[in-house]
Amino acid sequence: MQHVINWSCFLLSLTLLAPTTYAQSGYPPPCNDVKQVKLDTDPKRRQILVDFIRDCERNQWKNDKGIVLLREYQNEQGKSCWLLLPSIDDSYKDNPPNRFASFNGDIILIFDAESNGLVLKPAVGDKDRLNQCLEKIIGDRVYTRPTIKSRWTDNVMPFTNRKMERGAGRIYGGNGGSLIIIFNPDGSYEKLLPV
Repeated sequence: MQHVINWSCFLLSLTLLAPTTYAQSGYPPPCNDVKQVKLDTDPKRRQILVDFIRDCERNQWKNDKGIVLLREYQNEQGKSCWLLLPSIDDSYKDNPPNRFASFNGDIILIFDAESNGLVLKPAVGDKDRLNQCLEKIIGDRVYTRPTIKSRWTDNVMPFTNRKMERGAGRIYGGNGGSLIIIFNPDGSYEKLLPV
C-alpha cells in the first residue's frame, strides 16, 4: 500500500512541476525558418512597444486583427532607428522578413531597411519557406488580401456617358490619418506626419 501512495505522490509532483517547468522555458515557435528575437531589451524599448501597440489597438487594428511591422535601419548619421507600422493584412508576404518577435502575445515582424526606413532590403532566404513559417506564427491575426485585383461598377463617366472601367477606390497615405500641428509664435504652423 505504501508503494502505491509513494508512486501516486511521485506522479502528482511530476504533473504539478511539468507545466511550470515548460512555462518557464516558453513555447518554441512552430517553425525554424524565421528567427525569433527579443526587442524589449531595456525599459525604454519596452515602453515604446507597449505605447505603440496600445495605439494600434485603439485606432488601426480592427476585429481582432493586427500585427506590427518594424523596420530596423541606420540613419544617415549612423544612429539605430525603428519605423513602426501597424498592419491588418498579409502584405508582409511580398518581401517576408527572416526575424520576428513575440511581445505580450502580439507578433512583430522585423524587416531590414535602407537609411531612410522606407525602402526594404530584399528578404534573405527562400521566400516561400519564410511565408509558410510566418503563416504558422501569425495565424489568424491578419486578413488575407483578395486575389482579384479589379472592381466592378455600374457607374458612368460624367458628360461622356461611357462606362467607368473600375469601381471606387480609397487610398490612404501617411500614418492612418494622424497629423501633428505645431503652432509658431508668429501665427504660422507646421504639419508633421508622425511615424
